[in-house]
Amino acid sequence: MHALDSPNHFEGGGTFADLRIRQGTCEFQIHMPYLRLHTHYIPTISVSQFEIMHVSQISKLGYLSSIAFILLLMAPMVVRASTVGGTGSSVTPVSDPPLNPNALFAVSGSYAYAAAGTAMRDQGYGTINETWTGTLFAAYLIWGVINDTNSDINQGTLNGHLITGTLQSYDTSPCWGYGNLWVFATDVTSLVVNGSNSLRGFASGVTTGEDPWGPSSYVEPLDEGATLVVISTGATPNQIYIYTGAYTEPSAGNPLTSVFNHGAADATNAQTTFIVSDGQLPGNYAEFNGVTIDSNAFPGSDPRTSTATWSYGNMWDTKTYPVSVTLGSTSESASIGASGGDCLTWAGQVISIPSTAPITPPTGVPEFGMPMLVVAISMVGFAFLAKRKSSLSSEVP
Repeated sequence: MHALDSPNHFEGGGTFADLRIRQGTCEFQIHMPYLRLHTHYIPTISVSQFEIMHVSQISKLGYLSSIAFILLLMAPMVVRASTVGGTGSSVTPVSDPPLNPNALFAVSGSYAYAAAGTAMRDQGYGTINETWTGTLFAAYLIWGVINDTNSDINQGTLNGHLITGTLQSYDTSPCWGYGNLWVFATDVTSLVVNGSNSLRGFASGVTTGEDPWGPSSYVEPLDEGATLVVISTGATPNQIYIYTGAYTEPSAGNPLTSVFNHGAADATNAQTTFIVSDGQLPGNYAEFNGVTIDSNAFPGSDPRTSTATWSYGNMWDTKTYPVSVTLGSTSESASIGASGGDCLTWAGQVISIPSTAPITPPTGVPEFGMPMLVVAISMVGFAFLAKRKSSLSSEVP
């Protein structure tokens, strides 16, 4: 998408702003009231700051149109390269976000969960041994890949069945170069088995299983690993949430924290799982509600299939802990931190809170950035209908 009038920015002066945009062979000209935009370019248009002036003097319709257009401009920045399996593009992430505040999955009732993972660097394959009691209710696979783009890196097979991941988020590569670490997830309820689950054909530049720190193994894409989360029927009522994202700590001494909301806790015994990419060294720690629960949580301990000797850890960790919450609490915080020069990317968190409070489970697998796009399109449609109604009314004698 390119602006015809200026290669670097859009400007609006006085009471109106004109913007001409070309997308492919189509050209758009937009006349916006009292709106000034300052933008910069990455592969898609993004808005770095905007200002609406003289709001009290703007008609409601003009104000609504302006807000809708701002959201439409911001949507590519939020979605960024969220077209999974498309052409992709190398992008510059915004400043570190926490894990996504909207859960990938949520359920309330007599349920329990189990989580296990496998390291897949320089392999593109692995095995996840996952067992559970009770009746299977839902299962999700979450995985991460380092690459310049998100093009053609979101597929693999689980137990012989092709799966396609939905982009959850991305952030700067944890000190490996190649742009970003992309996190994907998909519903695998119909494919998972109680026991050994085989993953094959995931995007990996090297598939021999050799030492990632060897002279010939640094070939993108770099497949980090995968985690399988299974929810089954249980004996006690809980709220279970799966959160995803991509949250990179670029160096030791910069711990990351995310907050997770839930219904009021009916008891104090809870459970949580950290899903963390690229741990290689001892001393990487996990905290829950400000308390260190493991001082060596992410050394890269998930198993790998390759039997080759590696210089450091396996670069994927799925770590589950019993934790305490305050009776009646409605949010908890978790943190990860690196030491000894390691870099980490936080890919997900699972929490199980003892609670009988009802919740509305999400439907499907949400795609990164889509809510803002939907809101923007809805507002544009509403503004158009309102303007059309106003025009029709003015034509009636």
